Amino acid sequence: MIEHMTPKLSKVLYERIRLVRRDLGNLLFHFTRTPIDNFVSIIQSDGGIWETPASASTVLAKILSEAKLIGTSRWTYGQNCICFTEAPIQEINSIFALIEIASSKEERPRYEPYGVAVSKKWLFSKGGRPVIYDHPDALKEVPENMKYRFVPYDPEHEIDFTWEREWRIKADYIQLDPNETLVIVPTSEEAFRIVYDFANIESDYDRDGSPMGGIYHIPKWLAVSLDLFGFNS
Repeated sequence: MIEHMTPKLSKVLYERIRLVRRDLGNLLFHFTRTPIDNFVSIIQSDGGIWETPASASTVLAKILSEAKLIGTSRWTYGQNCICFTEAPIQEINSIFALIEIASSKEERPRYEPYGVAVSKKWLFSKGGRPVIYDHPDALKEVPENMKYRFVPYDPEHEIDFTWEREWRIKADYIQLDPNETLVIVPTSEEAFRIVYDFANIESDYDRDGSPMGGIYHIPKWLAVSLDLFGFNS
């Protein structure tokens, strides 16, 4: 491993810093938004395709049904990427609260309160990295294979996206592991429905192997609602 010049930081101090800093967290969040198309196509487990009216929640349903996040090259210099934010969930709530006071679409946040969270360690192991915020002219100094991480920053000309605290992973798609994924929705009712609707259904058997006639649900996804953190949808 290459040696780098960095200050010494004990493990105990590092852990204490993470305890007292509210702006630090272990999770990365990927939120959805209502697409331009009128319908969302969801591939079913049997290979069939179900079309449903487009919304941020149906995009989330597609993600969970297919256990997959799809990359886009819209803001990443032609390289397909999936984007995340490392902002703590209580701070994300503050952003979503702006939806209520927006008088037009232009004043609303780009994303809506439906998405998934994964750990930093998990995404880092897959190749995810924090973006590089720098002056727009610095792009020409960035190697081609790292341009997907570049985000222009020029506060003198009101170009500042540092509040997004963005991470990106360069990929056409990434497969989600339900054991490493937390689903985010606005309300506790929606969280319960996610856990229940996507659960695997198993039959109940007696000790001798004979069916007892009952069934039970084994949750596939774990979900948490933003209303637990003060969000009002």
